[in-house]
Order: sequence, then C-alpha cells, then structure tokens
Amino acid sequence: MKRKYYIISIFLITLFLPICSSFVSGYQSGLIKASQTSVQEIMGFSRNLLLSTDDTFYAHHVEVSIAIADNGIIFAGWKNAETHYGPGVRVSIVQSQDNGHTWTNPYNMPMYDDLETHQSDPWLCWFNGTLYYAYLEFESRYFNNPLGYLSQITIAKSTDYGQSWKLVNATNNTYFADKETFMVGNNNIVYLVYDDVDLTVSDGNATVRLSRSMDGGDSYQEISTLGEDEYYIGPYVTLNSTGEPHVAWSWIPDSGGNLLFSKSIDGGFTFSAPKMVNTDGNFAGYGTGKTTLPLIKFDNTDRLYLLWADEFSSNWDVWLRYSDNFGKNWSDRILVNPSILGHQWNPDMVIDSNNTLHIVYYSEYEAYYRPYYRTLNFTGENRDNPTFSNQVVIADDDTPNYFYRPGEYFAIQLDHNRVPHIAWTDGRNNELDIYYAYGLTELTQSLFITPELITIIIIISVITPTALVTIIVRRYYKVPADIKEKWKMYRKTYKHYCDKCQKFTTVHQYCEHCGEEKYVRAVKREDFKNHLISD
Repeated sequence: MKRKYYIISIFLITLFLPICSSFVSGYQSGLIKASQTSVQEIMGFSRNLLLSTDDTFYAHHVEVSIAIADNGIIFAGWKNAETHYGPGVRVSIVQSQDNGHTWTNPYNMPMYDDLETHQSDPWLCWFNGTLYYAYLEFESRYFNNPLGYLSQITIAKSTDYGQSWKLVNATNNTYFADKETFMVGNNNIVYLVYDDVDLTVSDGNATVRLSRSMDGGDSYQEISTLGEDEYYIGPYVTLNSTGEPHVAWSWIPDSGGNLLFSKSIDGGFTFSAPKMVNTDGNFAGYGTGKTTLPLIKFDNTDRLYLLWADEFSSNWDVWLRYSDNFGKNWSDRILVNPSILGHQWNPDMVIDSNNTLHIVYYSEYEAYYRPYYRTLNFTGENRDNPTFSNQVVIADDDTPNYFYRPGEYFAIQLDHNRVPHIAWTDGRNNELDIYYAYGLTELTQSLFITPELITIIIIISVITPTALVTIIVRRYYKVPADIKEKWKMYRKTYKHYCDKCQKFTTVHQYCEHCGEEKYVRAVKREDFKNHLISD
C-alpha cells in the first residue's frame, strides 16, 4: 500500500512541477487568476454607505441628486432639514474619487451674495468639464413679506471638481421659485424650468417658467412661460438630439391629477400648448408624501420616455409611456414594478448608450419600504415589446413608513462601464439619511493559484493524494466574496421561485415573469446555489 502511494506521489510531483515552473513568472504579481468571466446584468448592490454623516445642525437629509464627471469622480448632493417632512435649510455635497468606495465629508453649499438664505431642492449635472449645482434659495423673512426679500433658483458652477464655485441667479421670478430641473446641451446651453408660486393668494397660483443660459451658466435670462395654474407643480426638462427643450410637469388638483407635456422648436422662446398625457383618467394625486415628479428623457434614437407614479390601479404604482414622434402620441401605460402589493413610487431613471432604461423606485409593503432597481429593454421590429429584468433590492434595511415624505427626488447615474450608482433617502436609523450603493455584476467562481498553494501542493503530494485533493477543494477552491455578496442580495430580494420558468419572483400569488400561480413556491437554498454557481 505504501509503495502504491509512493508511486502516485511521484507521479503527482512529476505532473505538478511543470505547472509550478509555468507560474514562476507570475509570482511577481502575487496572485494569478485561472478563470474569470463577467456579464453586465446587475445581480445585487454593494454594502450601503452612509453619505450624510453630519447631524450637527440638521437631523434629517432628503432629496438627493447624483452626477458623474468624465474622469469618474462621483458627486452627490442633498438637502438638510430639521424634520423629516419639513422644508430644507441647507444643501450639501460630497464626492468620491475611488468609484464610490469612500466619500468626503459633507460640505454645505455657499449662500448667494452672502445673504442668510434657506436652501432646498438640490439638482446636480455634469457637462463638458463643468459641474452644475442648482438649488432654490430664499431669505427666511420672505414669507412675512414675499415682495421684499430674495427668492430664486441659484445655479453654482465649478470647473475644478467642486473646489470653488461661481454662484449665479438663474431666475427672474416674480414670486416664490420652486421645484427646478435643468439640463445642459449643445454649445453649453443651459435650460432651466421651475415653478413660480404666488403665495400672496390663498391657492398659491403657479407659473411654469423657463430660463436659458447661452454662455455656459455665467448668466441666465427668462425667455418663456409654459403655462399657469394653481395646481401645476414639478416641471422636468429634457433635450432631443438637436437640443430642443421638451418639458413635462404635474397638474394635481384636490382630487386626482394628470401629467402635462409641452415642447419647443425654437430654442425655448415659444412652446406648444400644454397637453395632458394620460387620456385614461386623472390619477396623479398627491397621496401621502408621494408627489409625482414626472421624468422625461430621450434615448439616442430620439424616442421620448415619460416615467411617473400614480394611483391608476388603486395603489400607487410606477408607470412608463413612450413616444416616437416627440410627444404627439404616446404608447399605452407600461407597469414598471412587478409587484402590485402595497405602494410603489418616486421613480428615477437613466438611459445608457444601448437604449436600456435603468429604473429605480421605492416599494412599500405593510409598514416599511425599500428602494428597488430593474432595467427595461424594448425588442421587436418596432421596439414595442417591453422586456424587464428581475427587480433587485438596493437597501440593506427597511425604512419605516411613518417617514412618509422622503422627498420627491431619487438619484441614479451610470459610469463609463454602465454600472449604476444610486443614492436615496433611507430611514433605517430612526432618522432620514442619504445612503449610496453601486451595482454588482455577476462573476463566475475563480480558482486562485498562488505561490503558497504550489508549495503546499508539492509538500502534501508526497504524503497522500487524498490530502492533496482535500486541500485544493476545501481550502483553495472557495466561493469568492463577490458571489457570497450576491447570494446575500438574492436572499434579501427574492422569497419565492417559479418552477415553470425557473426564475425568482418577489410575490407568492403569481410569477412576475410567466404569470402562473400554481408553480410558485417558497425559494430554497438550492435555488440560489444552482443559479449563482451555474452562471
């Protein structure tokens, strides 16, 4: 028997020595990966990082925005408030220079003209070497005398990655400037839309106004109004491939509500008459802290998408329509969230170079809610077949729904690898904070060959081949940390599995993918294992 093991050991040494010598040149790197493949499907999200680390003056932090510079620096901004449902007091900004792994401490943005202003509604944008940061500002005494004190949308611009700022008054509003969005387009032209709310009358009449900068944000001029109504709120601007502005906003009376759309073909000087988008009824109401801020964006074929949340199906749900003729006609409603339980609201999206829509939203069930992510592609000859990915939970923990107003803003941007970077308002620690996570792509298992491994192989191989196999399998062929992380994310996201289509589902009443009911069962450990390992 010993002679038999001795012969086997000699054979193994003979077999491994050439392999060992072939890895000598790789010792300098200290680690050689034998195999690795990756795909762009987002299977989970990184460990959540707290960005709003300073509670010195303000306990609550909401309404977040994200921008990513050409060199990969990530910026996040938000508003600070004294209560979870109250007005903003200051806006802050942080940045990450290592792809979201670490972040700077929060920095409060300067006040316009050295006045003592309140700040709110942050909105970040990176374009052509410049970081733009818009926020509304008003003096605290404004509400005692609306015509005597400052109220405006300030846009700060920085050409040195936030080290210094130039503050510009971007509005010529008559009343209270509120709920702005802006976009920078061809030739560094900036388009800003906002609500001008007359607080001197009981109903607070609102006018949707547009300002434009022709000099890269150094000065602004109001050039048009899009409409006036006491129930207008939350205009969102986007630009088509030729740089023409298109705007959507909400009309929310006491009961129900709708979305309005208008466009310009002369650089924003004139706009078409506002047109209601939803012809199937008025459902876009306020709800409880779930104000609709409609998102409107073009892909690179000039298909226009409109994303919002309303109560069309009794609960709040996230919906999408698209237009292939610049808003003249719109597609039918497309339900974005797979679950119809509870409420889904506050969506945001970004569109990549392959025309894939990356969508985020909150999903509330029973007494808690979390942010979720999924993608949407359109297939078929006319690109009229919507194909969704599985939804993936982003947050590591729940937010209690007594934090009923996390603000109207969500934040998602893509880096140059089309990996999503997401920031959101989160109440896991009994206060509202800003958290951040980035998407994890799926990787196969990897066998790591190191000098230590080869040395042990040589030593152990002369003892017993059984021990050799045990060491290789049990000690060195491990499930990498990223697979373990995705395993945790899957278990956190999916509670059920469909045996018919062999896909995970978040609800037990039916499969989100094939619609069947009788094949849905509770998910098992083997389902996660088989899916992750086989891929």
